[in-house]
Amino acid sequence: MEFAHRSVLLHECIDALAIKPDGIYLDGTLGGAGHSLEICRSLTTGRLIGVDRDLVALEAAKKRLYRHAKKVTLVHDNFENVGAILTALGLDRIDGMLFDLGVSSPQLDDAERGFSYMADAPLDMRMDRDQSLTAYEIVNNWPREELKSILYEYGEERYAPQIAAAIERAGFTVTAHDSLEEWHCFTATLA
Repeated sequence: MEFAHRSVLLHECIDALAIKPDGIYLDGTLGGAGHSLEICRSLTTGRLIGVDRDLVALEAAKKRLYRHAKKVTLVHDNFENVGAILTALGLDRIDGMLFDLGVSSPQLDDAERGFSYMADAPLDMRMDRDQSLTAYEIVNNWPREELKSILYEYGEERYAPQIAAAIERAGFTVTAHDSLEEWHCFTATLA
C-alpha cells in the first residue's frame, strides 16, 4: 500500500517555524513527509532531521524527499529520544521542531497494521513493527487493572472498569474484526 497522507495545518506549521535557509530543523513524527518537504524547500545550506518509528513511513519519506537527500537525515526511532538522537548526530542546538501527533491515514487504511475494525485482520496497532508487543497481546493477556488503566489514561474511556471486567469475564479472544459485533452489543449495554 502506498503511503499517502495529507499534512494537517501545513502552512500554519511552516509559518510558525519561521524557517531560516541555513537552520537545523527536526520533524519528530515524519510520517509521509509533507511538513518536511516544505521545510526542505526553504532550506539552502540547512538540515532536516526526520524521525519516525514506522519503517514504512521512513521509506515513503525517503522517496518523497529524494531531491533534498543531501540536507536530510532520516532516523528510525521514537521522538521521545530526541535528546539522544541530536547528541548522536553531534548537535547541541536546533532552530525548530515539529511534532504532528497521532495515527496517520496509511496506518489506518492498511488492514494488516491492525489499527482499524474495518477489515478482518490481526489486532496489532504497532507504530514500530520491529517491536514485539501487540495490542492483541495486551487485550487478551494483561490483567484487568492494567487494561482499565490503559483505557482510562489513553482512551479517556469512562466505561474503562466495565470494559476491562467484561473482557476478563467473557473469556473470548478479542481480535480486530471477528469480535466487532460482540463489542457493539457490549458497548450498547453501557450507554
